Amino acid sequence: MSANTRKTRSASSSQRTDAPVTYWATALLQLVLGVVFLYSAVTKFLDIYLFGEILRSYGLLPDGLIKPLAILLPILELLLGAALFLRRTARVAALGVMVLSLLFGFGLLMNWGEVMPYGCGCFGPTEAATVGILDVGKDVLLLAAGASLFVLAGKRKHAM
Repeated sequence: MSANTRKTRSASSSQRTDAPVTYWATALLQLVLGVVFLYSAVTKFLDIYLFGEILRSYGLLPDGLIKPLAILLPILELLLGAALFLRRTARVAALGVMVLSLLFGFGLLMNWGEVMPYGCGCFGPTEAATVGILDVGKDVLLLAAGASLFVLAGKRKHAM
């Protein structure tokens, strides 16, 4: 067997062993992010008026945007959550997750140390809480998971 043949076989066999890892990592990220975004959307849909008050409590938006965003954000989260479960749309949905995570993260950072009357509002209203490292950390984790899925879904797409 020539050296070129060995290199070709070695390269193709390493691709085969990486493919299952990429597949399962991608599938796990799709599942986890999909469930998180669907759950988040449902908790906001349960009381859209109160979600509007959560948005208002951040003090970053003009009053004219509160009601439309209180409706549109849960719809967007629902669509992203559903799109994360589909192979064809997972990469675009991961990009949406990253954009929303950056926007939410900005809102959290702008209110760092402030007591929010409904908590961060990530999963609907909770008890009053100070915005801190845990809230921002959850957002960074979502951003990292979205970025990882974006990269892995791109690799899986090229491997097929």
